[in-house]
Order: sequence, then C-alpha cells, then structure tokens
Amino acid sequence: MKKNEQIEPTNGALTNRMDIGTDSFNEFQANLLNKSKERSIEQKRNIELLALKFKMEDYLKSEGHDIRLAGEFLKLYLKTLHIHQNKFANYIGLNPSNLSKLISGKRPINYEFALIFGKIFNIDPMLWIEIQAKNELKKLKKVKSKKYQNYSLNDLITE
Repeated sequence: MKKNEQIEPTNGALTNRMDIGTDSFNEFQANLLNKSKERSIEQKRNIELLALKFKMEDYLKSEGHDIRLAGEFLKLYLKTLHIHQNKFANYIGLNPSNLSKLISGKRPINYEFALIFGKIFNIDPMLWIEIQAKNELKKLKKVKSKKYQNYSLNDLITE
C-alpha cells in the first residue's frame, strides 16, 4: 500500500445497504441521535456555520432563477450566532441603517466588506463577491436580455 493511500471500509453502517425500519437502521439512527446530543454548544454552532457556508456555495452552483442576496446569508450568520444587527454594524464601523440596506440588497457588498465578513466568519471573501456578482448578472440578463441577444461574434467577423 502506498503512503497516502487510504483503505476504504467494505462492511459497516455506511457501506452496507440499510432499509428504513430495519433493526440496523434504527440502531444507526439512535447512534446518530446520541452523538448529536453529546455535542457541545460550540460544536453545534460550528456545524450550523458550516451548513451556511455550504448553502452559499450551493447557491453559487445552482442554475435556478431565484436570487438569494448576499445580505440574506449575512443575516443568517448573524441570526445563527445571536448577534444583533446594531452590534454588528457598530463593530464593523458601519451605520446600522447602511447595514440594513446591505442586508436588504439596496447596497452591494463591496470588496472591503467581503474581506471583513471573510475574516469574521472564516469564509473566503470571494464567496461574498461571487454571490454579489452572480446576482448582478442575473438582474442584468433579466432586465436587458433582448439587448444582449443582438450581440454576436459573427456580426464582427468579415470574410
């Protein structure tokens, strides 16, 4: 076996098929429930924060037509961490009304805020910027879709 090669398990709760309602499934479910009850508050919070990060990443990869504002994700972070918006606004040196505008999408998340949010929430700042950019492109495509259909490389190429 090579140094970095890992051996995949071939038998166990996660490798064998388990039908719902079987004793092995009920045992597995009970084990998961017990493990989740043993988690500390900090562990539970970290799992919730990781889930939020995955939601942001999933949104970026999604092809749906819905728009989820970067501010919505910020609001979820604040809610999960039980941080009041006014306290957060003061902490980052922002007027609370401007933070409300940022959350509601009336004000964009700029690079500086992306860096601040990235540092505070331990997330790559580009994630905030990419969500903002995705939303801007979606809005432009929706409003000016006919205008952009007029552009073609074939129109520029002359023979």
